[in-house]
Amino acid sequence: MMQGYKPEKEKSLSSAQPPLSFEQVCPRWARKLRIGLDEQDVRTLAFDSKYCIVGEAWGYNGRHAGYYIAPLIPLIGCWKCVKFGREMGKIAKLHGQSCTSDLHPVINHFIEHWNKRHRDTTTKGHILCRDITTKNTLHISVRRKCLP
Repeated sequence: MMQGYKPEKEKSLSSAQPPLSFEQVCPRWARKLRIGLDEQDVRTLAFDSKYCIVGEAWGYNGRHAGYYIAPLIPLIGCWKCVKFGREMGKIAKLHGQSCTSDLHPVINHFIEHWNKRHRDTTTKGHILCRDITTKNTLHISVRRKCLP
């Protein structure tokens, strides 16, 4: 090995690709917010973490909330995502169907967090995996496991 040679660190997926937009992370909720929320949408935001905005980003599986078992959240979920979901739920309860403009700042912060912490994990309902032999990115269904 050459003296003084340091191999370059491989760029992570998140730094090599542009950040995801809200429309890419949560396409259904992005559309709903564009056309306007109905009363059922407001109830979902306020009371159903699995199907809310954060829930869609996580694939509607409840994983972000530790499958509703609080001690599991730090192990398999994300407390910050849970807090974003709660904050959006409070806004929906307070403002009802007219909550759209009040949600946008929270959604923007959530998407920033998503791109920093979860971008490499989930994209458009698929898990991104790196094939360590070819260094290619693979898209695998959320229901399948991916080894690091």
